Amino acid sequence: MSFLKYVSLSFLLLLSFGCSNNSEKAIDFGKFENGFYTNTFFNLSVQIPDSWYVMDDESRIALMKKGKQIVAGNDKNLNAAFNAADLQNLNLLTTNESPPGSAVYTNPSFIILAESIKHAPGIVKGSDYHFHTRKIMESSQLNAVFPRAIYEETISGIAFEVLDLEINMGGIKNFQKQYATIMNKYALVIAITYQNDDGLKKLEQILQTIKLK
Repeated sequence: MSFLKYVSLSFLLLLSFGCSNNSEKAIDFGKFENGFYTNTFFNLSVQIPDSWYVMDDESRIALMKKGKQIVAGNDKNLNAAFNAADLQNLNLLTTNESPPGSAVYTNPSFIILAESIKHAPGIVKGSDYHFHTRKIMESSQLNAVFPRAIYEETISGIAFEVLDLEINMGGIKNFQKQYATIMNKYALVIAITYQNDDGLKKLEQILQTIKLK
């Protein structure tokens, strides 16, 4: 199994945000059915291959908790920050080529995340969000490598800024691309994790099915 699929959610910005305004459009977790994940809050849809495993709500919550433990370790400050951010960090979709625990050497993962930035007006684009993500990772127990500067890619006509990272675990190099854009006072983040070019190709095919109306 990919190590990074457990920690992707924990790369999110850890700020203490206030409660949302009930008069505003409420974010929804979206739904997965008939091979498509859809989310009305972001007007987003993406097609997932029939053979891929899609995590249910309970499994995504467990994933979030596991990721926080791995990143924060025994650091009390990081643990406190994670707890403060719980209600603002949403794992909308997590899918893997194979179910967790499968006897496979590689297991590409595709994750969609959302985090409120309502009370962080300085975050106006994806690169601002990535700046804080990188700071959190550099202060964590993960020895992440950032092989290139943040760059821009377009998905369904929307500009996303991309942060690349690498983590070596047990002699296996894991690669991740985090795509971030700011939408409806949230950072919308798509994280893809892979171990080789074949995994990257499969994930790029999923990215190509994304529609943002």
